[in-house]
Amino acid sequence: MLREATVADAAAISALVCELTRRWIAPDCTPDGAARLLRMLAPDRTVRRMDEGFRYLLAQRGHVLIGVAALRPPAHLFHLFVAEEAQRQGLARRMWQTVQAWVDLPEPITVNASRHALAVYRKLEFEATGPELCEHGIVFTPMLWRQPT
Repeated sequence: MLREATVADAAAISALVCELTRRWIAPDCTPDGAARLLRMLAPDRTVRRMDEGFRYLLAQRGHVLIGVAALRPPAHLFHLFVAEEAQRQGLARRMWQTVQAWVDLPEPITVNASRHALAVYRKLEFEATGPELCEHGIVFTPMLWRQPT
């Protein structure tokens, strides 16, 4: 089931995103960068982003949270996380398609992709807009999606 998140979901969002970040993203960051990133993913910061207009999409299997996507308006994919047990089942694509509908197309959509997520974003038709960067100890590749013409 996919549904839009509320402030009441912030702790669960943070728990899943932090778990996956520790496993897949933090190892590529500096120690300070990893700590900074995990602080940014805390529940209070999630609530703040919601208050600032970020929209969050949740994927649940029963009552278990298995995916989180977030859009920073107007068109930046801030999160696209899928729990390990739910990966390779098309969930990231379904979540991506839902988030796309939140954007006033043909606005291009940006994302800062972790090394681990590059292949997924390429499958979703994102293209790198530059080389891998390391800002504040956090490693990512800037990418862009444009509506096909």
